[in-house]
Amino acid sequence: MEYQFVECDTAETKSRICKKILSDLPIWFGIPEANIEYCENVKRFRMIAVLHKNSEIGFVSIKENSDKVNELYVLGLTKIQHRNGIGTRLLSYIESDLVKRGIEYLEVKTLDESRESEEYRITRLFYIKNGFIKLDVLLNEWGENNPCLIMIKKLSKA
Repeated sequence: MEYQFVECDTAETKSRICKKILSDLPIWFGIPEANIEYCENVKRFRMIAVLHKNSEIGFVSIKENSDKVNELYVLGLTKIQHRNGIGTRLLSYIESDLVKRGIEYLEVKTLDESRESEEYRITRLFYIKNGFIKLDVLLNEWGENNPCLIMIKKLSKA
């Protein structure tokens, strides 16, 4: 299958793609207020869309935390595209580009295992499979019922 990774350049495009993809993932993105915040915040961050047959099937928004650390602010692929290797290819694409830009670490936040969730267990395994390690758990970042796990990956030059 042919997939393209395309840099998004307008705030409106970023917000539209974010809304489209997150609406297909209610198990992961089921808090309306949080989704509104994501769709608003992505306007300020870099975004790469994943296209298949000219249709958006996913995206990643990348937040610059410092001159050496970037964060996967929000990443999503339509449910039908899960477990097809596209997420891994997208991460590889991003990591290669970030290394060229002098970025040394990539961070991601997800739900910690102390709150049981099969979907987020799979999400954590995806990041672990792709070289991320657990760094810290923040108990107040998303509220006491949603412990925030910070994972990080040292980017290496190919």
